[in-house]
Amino acid sequence: MPFLEKLRRSPATLALIALQVVVFVAQAVNSGVADRLSLPGDLDGLSDRPWSPLTVMFVHENIAHIAVMVLMLSAFGTLLEQTARTRDVVAVYLLAGLAGSFTALAVVAAVETDGTLVGASAAVFGVAAAILAMRPSSKVFGGTTTQWFAALVGINVVFLLTQPLGSVAHLVGLAVGAAYGRWLLTRVGSRADERS
Repeated sequence: MPFLEKLRRSPATLALIALQVVVFVAQAVNSGVADRLSLPGDLDGLSDRPWSPLTVMFVHENIAHIAVMVLMLSAFGTLLEQTARTRDVVAVYLLAGLAGSFTALAVVAAVETDGTLVGASAAVFGVAAAILAMRPSSKVFGGTTTQWFAALVGINVVFLLTQPLGSVAHLVGLAVGAAYGRWLLTRVGSRADERS
């Protein structure tokens, strides 16, 4: 099935991509949007923006950042949506993203570091990890989902030294996505293998 046709048949993936694009355009028009939706770098800021652990999943730093996230979500999200249910894509996106947000806040509290976070990486990586757990040999961008998972983990382990908050959030998103994918596999069973 051609890529655009897969995307057209993936309403959850399309909706998540549309939200990211709408927020990015709003950021371009009004820089205050990013400030209000990003995850604060301290716990005091969280009391001013209690919605930010959720909204941070739709805010991006620049055009390259959103382009990579949209590309990854369109590839891995459509694959997950073909294998599981539409609501599973939304569920794993939100669970992985929220887990990444709260982990980053816990690190901020523990080490008294500072740094506002933006991005959908933990959520998108969760979607990628979920489909890896279900279909480890499926092809995406010329590699298997297993190879992509290994690359994402490796890159984030390397970046733990220079970007600890983001990397920890990303790794937690990957772990939550993998756990969700394993749970989904027990529910959909052999249907996932049949589609690979």
